[in-house]
Amino acid sequence: MKIGIIGIGSLTLELANRSALAGYEVMVNNPRGNSLVRDTIARIGTNIKLVSLHETASADIIVLFVPKDNLESVIQNLPDMTGKIILHTSGLIFNPQSLLSGISNAFTYQITASLLPTAHVVKLFHPVSLEPKKDSFREKKDEIFYIASHAGSRHTVRAFFKKLDFSAINLSGRLRSVGIDLKTGITPVVIQPPIFYSN
Repeated sequence: MKIGIIGIGSLTLELANRSALAGYEVMVNNPRGNSLVRDTIARIGTNIKLVSLHETASADIIVLFVPKDNLESVIQNLPDMTGKIILHTSGLIFNPQSLLSGISNAFTYQITASLLPTAHVVKLFHPVSLEPKKDSFREKKDEIFYIASHAGSRHTVRAFFKKLDFSAINLSGRLRSVGIDLKTGITPVVIQPPIFYSN
């Protein structure tokens, strides 16, 4: 399976690194210029290369991290993305307890979904803790959260993240249960944090 990464950020570099280590062929394109990340990509090692935007878009799963101001122009330069799985990520979430209410601010996800109506757009959230990790006998896997309206994409994404050694948590059902429709848009909502955040 080929993984395409469009745009460079801390999460996309982490996904590129883990994907390469897991044996996937990883293709990276930085819309701001590949020369800016050439050394970083070279340090990751084998199974990863810098390529054109079109070649990156030919992957089976595409991770998209592009600022809102550049999003439309990048998407307009993509080939036909019908049926492609697009993992959309933007920014970091520093407080996992505000994760679901923070979804209401996912404007770039809405833009991406509207510009790629025939693709299967999946929204990624990766909470980042600013507190040092507590020592424990059992190392806890990094959590990554996602929402998707297409069942096949949800299964593919879950298997992909499992292979990358993430604990993948599907929030799609939680959103439907509080009246958020992923196809028509995201509306503000306040939800109590789920039980899996308790220590």
